[in-house]
Amino acid sequence: MILRTTAILLATSTSVFAGNQVWNVTEEGKAGVKSSQGTWSVTVDTSNNISGKAEMQMDNGNVVAYTINGSVKDSLYTVNLADRSDGKKGCVWSGHSPANAGTTHGLIGEVRCAGSSDFIIRAGF
Repeated sequence: MILRTTAILLATSTSVFAGNQVWNVTEEGKAGVKSSQGTWSVTVDTSNNISGKAEMQMDNGNVVAYTINGSVKDSLYTVNLADRSDGKKGCVWSGHSPANAGTTHGLIGEVRCAGSSDFIIRAGF
């Protein structure tokens, strides 16, 4: 049996365990309407740097793919969403544990893009 290292985020913890992970991700507008959902294949190294790729399906059936890279510091995830196939440029996600969540396996945060294409990402792992 192969044991996989998984990330466990505690509201009071600042560390992330290194390893390969698959996160279930939803992108939604600020009004809460889902625009796409799919997975992020994520690698977190021992220095809390994040890299990987995203494969998402939009609500209209189109596929959106992009690369992710960033870091974790003090339980705040800062992730660049680069080379998006939907043409959105300069997107950066700031993810964190939901408020008052205690122990959680999920993150939420806003994405800021160049222009006016801001949205929210929810991620579970």
